[in-house]
Amino acid sequence: MNIALIGPRGVGKSKVSRKLSKTLNMPVISTDMIAVYELGGISIPDQIKKDNGKWNNFRKLEIQILENLSKSKNIILDCGGGILFDVDRDGREFYSEKKVKLLKSFCTVFGLSHNTEYLVEKVINDPGRPVLSDINSYREILERRLPFYQMASDFYIPVEGLDPKDIAKKISELI
Repeated sequence: MNIALIGPRGVGKSKVSRKLSKTLNMPVISTDMIAVYELGGISIPDQIKKDNGKWNNFRKLEIQILENLSKSKNIILDCGGGILFDVDRDGREFYSEKKVKLLKSFCTVFGLSHNTEYLVEKVINDPGRPVLSDINSYREILERRLPFYQMASDFYIPVEGLDPKDIAKKISELI
């Protein structure tokens, strides 16, 4: 059985996946870390800058990563916040049924959610997170994305007031 954690930036997917790894004795694989490896060690923010602020190439790389991981067994997949999305030729983001179908073909998907204010405050000035859009604020993007995280989840967990250990325990009980 494979487990995927999805949700917006800053919701705690990485911390929860590490706690869950200890609980279930399963390895964690981060889609963003694989992407950095595949990009030759270039950080995601630097790659997006190199691509003139465009996400097209990165979103294509995510599909390749999911295709490669689809043969894996007994992993916890820590997904980047944009894993459910793709961009059209004009750079407009859309919900990717192709990526979601692929992800769900080999994982039980757990969506994590937190309130918008918390998420915006947590990530707004984090230099380690690439700018998602020159036009829309993170808040606008987050509010547009939130329903899709829930739609793509097999289990959706509001995490307000819970620490990563509690969330990991809840996930392990659900499986």
